[in-house]
Amino acid sequence: MGHAVSRHDWQARLDVRRAGVFLAVRVRQGWRRVRGSFWPVVVSAIGASLAWLIAHDLMGHPSPVFAPIATWICLGFKRDRVPRKVAELGAGATVGVLVGELFSQFLELGWWQIILVLVTAAMFGRFLDRGELFTIQTGVNGIVVVGMSWWTAQAGGVTGRALDALTGSAVAFVIAVLLPRRPTERPQRYARATWYEMATALDMLAQGLRASDVEQLRDVRGQLRGVRQVTADWEATLDTANEVVLFNPTLGRARSTLAELNRLHTLAERTEATMEMLSRQALSMVEEVGRVPVIGELVDDCAAAAHRLAAAIARWERPEVARELLLAVAGRTAPAEIHSSDWRPTALMSLVRALTVDLLQATGLSRAAARAALTDTWGLTYAEAEADEVVAAAEADPEAAGPRPGSHVDGPSALWE
Repeated sequence: MGHAVSRHDWQARLDVRRAGVFLAVRVRQGWRRVRGSFWPVVVSAIGASLAWLIAHDLMGHPSPVFAPIATWICLGFKRDRVPRKVAELGAGATVGVLVGELFSQFLELGWWQIILVLVTAAMFGRFLDRGELFTIQTGVNGIVVVGMSWWTAQAGGVTGRALDALTGSAVAFVIAVLLPRRPTERPQRYARATWYEMATALDMLAQGLRASDVEQLRDVRGQLRGVRQVTADWEATLDTANEVVLFNPTLGRARSTLAELNRLHTLAERTEATMEMLSRQALSMVEEVGRVPVIGELVDDCAAAAHRLAAAIARWERPEVARELLLAVAGRTAPAEIHSSDWRPTALMSLVRALTVDLLQATGLSRAAARAALTDTWGLTYAEAEADEVVAAAEADPEAAGPRPGSHVDGPSALWE
């Protein structure tokens, strides 16, 4: 019984350790979000204050609370505001306030009035516009106005709060259109963060392989969980930036940068899948055969290259140092480097080869050029050895859905090459 309890406690401590690794990634990403959102939040706050000033001092409304509310809803906390979405949110807020005002003239506040207002406002929103945000805003603001029906007389009757919402929306739209924008800034920041976190995971993996540290190898799983979240955030910023550029012809110069960031994102997802396979195989191998120092050194060099790649993305310069490091790794990935009669370290080397190809592509090489950089396999060139089942399985593309539109991940980088 005592043995079972101690084993349970030991497992609980390991779970806490995995959670700690994941939490560290979340904390780093949280601080990145705070730094990136500070100035947009300040701009939104200034815009909300300006909306209040216009409605209160110029239009003479005594308590124009819906003006700053509409401005904040439209602008939010993101740097890349899409004018179309800002207009959609503003129109939805204004229509919702107007519907709520009309109902508040004739209805008291109660449970069935909430149902009636929400259904009416939402259906009216769906009739006027197909956008989801528009309909959500009509319903939300309709409920808010009915809930504040006692304020109708003070706020100026049916037209007062609707005009406040329209004023706030107009202020937000002007800010979204006129404020200078760098649609590539946030995706570039998330790109750097993603590759940095993957480099950290490779550091942990290399240390575990060299020291035969099973717990360190298990920590990699927690780190990769964090990487997946950062990668998802990066994808969201790319979607916003692509839409901003699509609807603003003056930002055409950003298209080439966004194309490269799209390519890097797809490669990051591919590299992450390869690292997941490598970490699982490394863990089982270390548990069975002990230290694998040769593989550990190669992964350590890959980690150094990933750190250099992240730094190059942050400065938006060609990752030449990262590429040179990876080319050196590619020249040392022959299975003959494994001095062991055991087949398992040799199989692990095939995954390192796949990882090297992924990373070389991230530095700007085409897939064909990255494969050609690998050292021979048992006396054959890599192209001739492709039929080898282990290598082919290790380097299978995990992207079942294919690359992002326009990313051209298997060709050379047009920007860095």
